[in-house]
Amino acid sequence: MIDFQYTGLASDGKSCQGTVRAPTPEAARLRLIGQGVTPIRIDTASDAPAGEVARGGGAKLKRSEVLLFTREMAHLKQANMPLDRALALLKETAATERLKHFISALEEGIRGGKSLYASMLPFERDFGKQYLVLIRAGETSGSLNVVLKELALQLETDDKLRNYVISSMTYPIILLVVSVLSVTLLLAFVVPQFREIFDSMGDALPYSTKLVIGLSDFVRFHWMAILAGLATLMFLLSRWSATESGRIRLHSMLIEIPLMGKVIKNLQFAVYFRTFGNLLQRGVPMVDALRIALDTLTNTALRKDFEPLVDSVKAGKRLSTGFVSPHFDKTGTPQLIRVAEETGQMDTTLLSLADRYEDQGRRTMDRVLATMEPIIIILLGALVAFIIVAILGGVLSINDTI
Repeated sequence: MIDFQYTGLASDGKSCQGTVRAPTPEAARLRLIGQGVTPIRIDTASDAPAGEVARGGGAKLKRSEVLLFTREMAHLKQANMPLDRALALLKETAATERLKHFISALEEGIRGGKSLYASMLPFERDFGKQYLVLIRAGETSGSLNVVLKELALQLETDDKLRNYVISSMTYPIILLVVSVLSVTLLLAFVVPQFREIFDSMGDALPYSTKLVIGLSDFVRFHWMAILAGLATLMFLLSRWSATESGRIRLHSMLIEIPLMGKVIKNLQFAVYFRTFGNLLQRGVPMVDALRIALDTLTNTALRKDFEPLVDSVKAGKRLSTGFVSPHFDKTGTPQLIRVAEETGQMDTTLLSLADRYEDQGRRTMDRVLATMEPIIIILLGALVAFIIVAILGGVLSINDTI
């Protein structure tokens, strides 16, 4: 037998709480109903959430699993299926054991008298604060099916944006790596083949040939030191970026990079305004919505610029007065927010701003790629051409000497 702590409503409608002993949460719920108590929340006395056990040793749900759960739950709730039956059906069709354990934890919580929001609280790191707040708002307003559908749509939009960035940067990164490897192979293996021929020339070699030979010798005889230096530099950079001041400084430099910094800012603003607008649309108070939206900013420098906005609104000031950051200069964002305050269309305006910033981010990313790829190709061609010309210059100088 297990001791369960409960919170519920007595037969006269008054709130009550206490402890009941039963073998399972379901048995505890039935026992309370038999005593005339309607259970609202049932927890074990040890306060160990069932979800932590079902998490499988801390295994985090993948984004694809979160999206699959949200989409399927939205479809089932759209068909007016009760929550417990929907969870039972999802558990039977779960594609992974991790997802099945998660759904089992939710099912146990629902049968124990908890709401879906309370049952999902142990999994906040998997879903995020915004997701859970919207679930709570949907349950409170009786529009859980609508909220789940909106969450599924938002997750799909976020995945498309993430996949777009990854796929867009894959080719330039591969091109850059191939360029570095090509030049390194030329210096390490091709140039040394001419070394014995050039040694007999002494000072008669052209300066470009001497420079290429010197670079080749440096790469061949100090490659371990070069790798050790790069590893040390990466380690020191990671340690520096792990500190608060270092992270802020690094993120500040990232958003100051021409074109690429604009891409980072626009995509960050798109996620921020979309989260903010969705929360307001579901009735979340503005201060809470601002705090939750702030968590979506992964760039520490931008996050630091937005932090005073929460205290400003909490102090009773208008939201539009807080958007004084230089990041919004010549964008019209503060003016649009001021108009939205006057017309009462804040949520719609914020969602429109999110779409606008995402579109600007995509178009700027296309310009960055259109600029980056030819620059890499031109630099690679110039380096290879310089090495080849230097070698040919050395060979021709030998012929002249002969």
